[in-house]
Amino acid sequence: MELTHKNIEEYIARFMEGGTTNAEEQAIYRYFRSADVPKHLKPYASMFAWYEDGMPDAPKAQKKPLWRYIPVKIWSAGIAAILVIGFGVGIFSSLDLNKDEEWACYEGSYVKVNGQLITDLKKILPIILQTQADGEKIERDLERQLAEIQSIEDEAERKEAMLENF
Repeated sequence: MELTHKNIEEYIARFMEGGTTNAEEQAIYRYFRSADVPKHLKPYASMFAWYEDGMPDAPKAQKKPLWRYIPVKIWSAGIAAILVIGFGVGIFSSLDLNKDEEWACYEGSYVKVNGQLITDLKKILPIILQTQADGEKIERDLERQLAEIQSIEDEAERKEAMLENF
């Protein structure tokens, strides 16, 4: 295959679109090694020489760890949810709601709701349960977002692999 001044621009366009065969690419490389390259095509010579040499010093894609994609707000919410659940489990594992003697050690505990001080532990229990449920909801949302991030990362890796095959 012989490239001429008339058809070289067509081959360059096809090369840029990824539509050339290996034989056509070798012919393009030979064309740009020759001394008879038109002035307006001279800037392409170094690029094709670089491709012909196997693209030395090409930057390698660095894979970022997954935790780098998760915003600080989500990490904070996840940690808060874990703490709420941990405290809730700790409190309820140490409480036996059927024995008033065991409640005595928690006397003096309170919750403020709308400026009102609540000290009855039996009334506080629903608030604690609601806090725990909120924490679990946050945890589920984080797991869903993490799955979405993983899906996006997998798609990016798949596309990157496709680009490397060109």
